[in-house]
Amino acid sequence: MIEMREFHQLIVDEKKEELIEWVTETMNSGTLTVRTLYNDYLIPSVGLFECPFQEDPLCIWKEHLRTSVIRSIVEIVYPYVLKEKKKKIGKKIILACPEREYHELPLRIVSDWFELNGFSTIFAGGNTPRSSLLKAVEYEKADYVALSVSNPYNLCRIKEMIDEIKNVKQTVKIIVGGIAFENNPRFLEKLSVDFYLKDLAAIDRFSEEIRG
Repeated sequence: MIEMREFHQLIVDEKKEELIEWVTETMNSGTLTVRTLYNDYLIPSVGLFECPFQEDPLCIWKEHLRTSVIRSIVEIVYPYVLKEKKKKIGKKIILACPEREYHELPLRIVSDWFELNGFSTIFAGGNTPRSSLLKAVEYEKADYVALSVSNPYNLCRIKEMIDEIKNVKQTVKIIVGGIAFENNPRFLEKLSVDFYLKDLAAIDRFSEEIRG
């Protein structure tokens, strides 16, 4: 097993093929689980990304490339998510980012985590049109809608989206998360949300409470 720092350096160096090979081999052998991969490698690695734009004008470009490498890993891991998934919890959740919120990778990881905990998940991704989401809430008969915001400028949009979701289906429960809420906790007081889940551990606790 490689250490997290070595794993992170491979991402920085854009060693996509080497990373995919390592993840595939270790998961096939059973020495690495999805939970360990996400908790001990992917999320800590993302947390180490920095973008000193004044010093390195290419940092945004590099961040996009590194995010692409991580997304490739997440995509190939999905069959293992299904394999490690707990007994179905009997609840359906839609996961989306509001319009103009393009940072969907954290929510993609969260979607897998809900899946691991037994939820039926529908991942809508970034920049989800409000009108489409409102129709989907009714059509999919969702029990929960999870909304993620990374860019603080999109917090105003999510307030409007939540209010409209509640108008469409009062019984649906709203979950929010993302770095924008973590950095602006008082904004939560302005929202009609049912749950704020800060991290994957919070999702585990939430899921166990529902399971009873």
